[in-house]
Amino acid sequence: MDPDEDITLVEDPVWTEKYEREEQRLRAAAGEGLLGIHHVGSTAIPDVPGKPALDVLVAFDAFEQMDATGEQIEEEHKEFERFSETDTSILLINWADDHAVFHRMHTMDDEDKIRNQILFRDYLRDHADARREYEEIKREAVENHADDPGDYTKAKSDVVADLIQRAEAADYEEGLPDYL
Repeated sequence: MDPDEDITLVEDPVWTEKYEREEQRLRAAAGEGLLGIHHVGSTAIPDVPGKPALDVLVAFDAFEQMDATGEQIEEEHKEFERFSETDTSILLINWADDHAVFHRMHTMDDEDKIRNQILFRDYLRDHADARREYEEIKREAVENHADDPGDYTKAKSDVVADLIQRAEAADYEEGLPDYL
């Protein structure tokens, strides 16, 4: 997948096997402080088209453990590059030929980001009407913003926020991992 190409959607790309390989890679690299690894994004939700990209959310106690894990992944798997880093997150990307892999690593200082990704995923997995609503806004966003990933994401943000609120109203927080 070329990061400079326009955004395209792939029909129902649920990539369980690809996720499981990445989870094993991350567990092998992570030491103490790893709290959880989660398959998020459209490839984690049946019946939702998505970009050919695997999103893996990784939660850590603290930056030091997260940074050490990122360094080990980069050292052992040269196809991964550190794309961005803040005090609370690291993004590693593998731009494979036919897809991308994103390791979205966060410390608990980003608890809301971690929480919202999991709530959103779980709610859409359980609600066909929500999946259809999200699919519609995704298709509209790609039609209008295929050449700008930032605008593509912004075009979906109101619907995503509304779906997270519905998940909260439906008590989906009860199903969150214990560390949240």
